[in-house]
Amino acid sequence: MINERIRKLRKLMDKKNIDAYIVPSSDPHQSEYLADYYKTRKFITGFSGSAGTAVITIKKSGLWTDGRYFIQAGKELAGSEVELYKMGLADSITIEEFLLQEFPNRAKIAFDGNNTSVAEYENLMKKLPNFEFITDVDYVGELWNEEGRPASPDSKVYIFDEKYSGESTSDRIARLREMMKDKGIDYHFIGSLDDIAYVLNIRANDVQCNPVVISYLLVSENNCNLYIDKAKLSEDVIKYLEENQITIRDYELIGRDISNIESKKTLYLEARKTNVAVYSSIPRGVNVVKGLNLTSIMKCHKNEIEIKNTKNAFIKDGVALVRYLNWLETGVPTGTITEMIASEKLLEFRKQQDLFIEDSFESISAYGANASMPHYKPSHKNPVKVEPRGLYLIDSGGHYLDGTTDITRTIALGELKEEEIYHYTLVLKAHIALMDAKFLEGTNGGYLDAFTRYNLWKNRINFNHGTGHGVGHVLNVHEGPQRIATGGNDYPMEVGMVTSDEPGIYISGSHGIRIENIMVCVKDEMTEFGQFLKFDNLTVVPIDTRPVDKSLLTKEEIVWLNDYNKMCYEKLSPYLSGHDLEYLREQCKEI
Repeated sequence: MINERIRKLRKLMDKKNIDAYIVPSSDPHQSEYLADYYKTRKFITGFSGSAGTAVITIKKSGLWTDGRYFIQAGKELAGSEVELYKMGLADSITIEEFLLQEFPNRAKIAFDGNNTSVAEYENLMKKLPNFEFITDVDYVGELWNEEGRPASPDSKVYIFDEKYSGESTSDRIARLREMMKDKGIDYHFIGSLDDIAYVLNIRANDVQCNPVVISYLLVSENNCNLYIDKAKLSEDVIKYLEENQITIRDYELIGRDISNIESKKTLYLEARKTNVAVYSSIPRGVNVVKGLNLTSIMKCHKNEIEIKNTKNAFIKDGVALVRYLNWLETGVPTGTITEMIASEKLLEFRKQQDLFIEDSFESISAYGANASMPHYKPSHKNPVKVEPRGLYLIDSGGHYLDGTTDITRTIALGELKEEEIYHYTLVLKAHIALMDAKFLEGTNGGYLDAFTRYNLWKNRINFNHGTGHGVGHVLNVHEGPQRIATGGNDYPMEVGMVTSDEPGIYISGSHGIRIENIMVCVKDEMTEFGQFLKFDNLTVVPIDTRPVDKSLLTKEEIVWLNDYNKMCYEKLSPYLSGHDLEYLREQCKEI
């Protein structure tokens, strides 16, 4: 089927003399997670991961993705002509290098400008200066429409109460305008869905596991225009928006309104979060300034109410996880539990908690060798039984009205190999190193990443994903601008940022281990050398000590682990009883 779709795509390309067609993993808002309607790259390649770009030429087709998906992509591309290119490896070529190899002189390259960011387009033009680019075609969409494309998302918008957000919509818009004024900005275009939901205190369900609505926002000194399908707005929401002086405009009018911005005015936008089609509508004479969305800077610094509410959400999430893990370990010996059954059961336990909305991402329920794929997806179609031996990894999270959670635990289900114990202990040491870090104000994620990887690198071990990502407040579980990763961006870790700590070790065909907690950056001590920062933990689920080789831990690491599990018992025990409480007590014993 995939090869046939590619054949049809090539026929369309041939009619327009197009040499290569690029299909990114994106939508008009440059989202990481997509509504089914926008999963064009999955349609044309069969690869279902959240990150990757396909390139189709008349003779070849390739998929570029990162280390999280190497194993998964290899499996999903098997049987098709699509070749896997592993990004970040020394012997792998980039998309631009591939195109230059195929077309040394010049070529005509096409892509859908609605689903391609300005940053990506500018990078292509810089590295391929002699190439011609066609940005107004959607060939994959045409093919998909013929086969029966999913409907575009149509969820209803709801108001996110100030008692959860900690700040009124009018105050957020006023803060945004003050930042615009300080930078001399007349208009701020915002295309990223979580930024819009944040500043307007609205939520929806247009993207699975992401409580956002498909929309654009254009803010000026006197106007705040929301571009949206009006059918998604109830009378109460319309009234709420109007009370906050927000003008409701048809979604399709964003290009026209931007084209009417007066000459010599300054328009601010984020190139990574603005699509080429919108950008192309900017008239000459408008001064375009590119930078990080100002709303992203506002959003990443959680206020006291958001942090307080998030702590409540993590306690509820901890209760659900302990009940789930007790159920899992009790049921595994019966031989009736598969990875997917386990994943669905965890959702049941979360649904029992107050204010639960939905999962914050599709749970990664992975037993044994499947856990070596960092973003593995279980299924009923290919059931894998969870057995009473080896390691089981569960990476999951939930959206509650008071906060968003994300947690990974790797659990010993029985007898372990020496290598599994060794690797688990190294991951634990890496996790503790970052969680316990003290660092000078202004330190960015690249430096913090070394705290974590040191314990792995000195044993010549590494993992091919970031160590930490920002976490939204009842928004996207992956949020910037902060990122803890090798080669991460230069944005410093700052007070109020909520970030993950999730090192891992993955051995293909054998096992995968990851331990993840969420933490908030807070002030530490002020010394003669400056202001120091540290992390306060938010996650409240015991860390399994059964796979730990105590001889590999320092005294300080042992104290940290025992103190952490003791804290989990103290916070969760009031909400548990019977066998669940006994399980918690056993899991929280000192080593």
